[in-house]
Amino acid sequence: MIVLNAKALGEEIKRLRKSNNLSQAQLAEGICTQATISGIEAGRGYPSVDILYILSIRLKVSLDYFYKILLNDAQGYIQDTERMLEELMKKKDYNETFEITSNELKQSTRNLGYKFDQLIKWVHIISSYYLQKLNWKKAVIMLEDLLDSNHPLFGQDFIDFKIQNSLAIIYAENSMFQKSLQQYNTILSYHDFLKQHHRFQIKIHYNLAKLYFLQQDYEHSLIHAELGIKLSSENEDVSMAGQLYYQQGLSLEELNADPQKIRIAFKTSIFIFQLLDRQEYIQMVNKKKGEFLGSE
Repeated sequence: MIVLNAKALGEEIKRLRKSNNLSQAQLAEGICTQATISGIEAGRGYPSVDILYILSIRLKVSLDYFYKILLNDAQGYIQDTERMLEELMKKKDYNETFEITSNELKQSTRNLGYKFDQLIKWVHIISSYYLQKLNWKKAVIMLEDLLDSNHPLFGQDFIDFKIQNSLAIIYAENSMFQKSLQQYNTILSYHDFLKQHHRFQIKIHYNLAKLYFLQQDYEHSLIHAELGIKLSSENEDVSMAGQLYYQQGLSLEELNADPQKIRIAFKTSIFIFQLLDRQEYIQMVNKKKGEFLGSE
């Protein structure tokens, strides 16, 4: 027997409508009545295929996306939601992630598994923290509660390590540098996991390079910048290489290294940012370190 989830579909249509800055009347225009949209959003009925198709176009999602929600296609829905949240987190669109996860947390009767629940709660906590709905101490407590090292699924999914990385970042942002350092060292101790996720490992070394730099420990900052550069080269991954070379240049400068080495580090960072068309970084390096870039 197929159970249709009209309530979940209605809540998602309402969320998408709001994210597209549409009123119910605007969404209904040329499709159906405002009362019909109101009923759909309240979960009081099922839209026809024609209406659902036009709504999907207007709300900029696929018809298949709506079907997965309506038909309780758990795996497909989980994967789509994870991808959506990942993209929004990359963009730091915390208003949108807060809205999505708030709606998910209201679905108390739906069981999509321990790991999906953990993901939703993590994104909700991070969104709440950056939207200043939670202070950092409360956010830390809630994140730590999500990590259960005794759970049989602990360490079998990326989310456990993302939570630990978030803890380290929040500690650093609030000048709890030793706590942050301990958290990063814990992550680096998971050797088997890091071998399978080189990009995450590169990011950890970059974060450590910045953290040590803040503490004016420029030698360790340089060590982690260069470890990140080495991993980037070995894995042919330039996603963080520009930032790493820039951090290398900063540390070399503080250590009074050979000016030519400093210049090469900053020039290399500019070159990589140009390859990736990262204009904001190009402008930042040119503005802050132009004296090195212009000399031979």
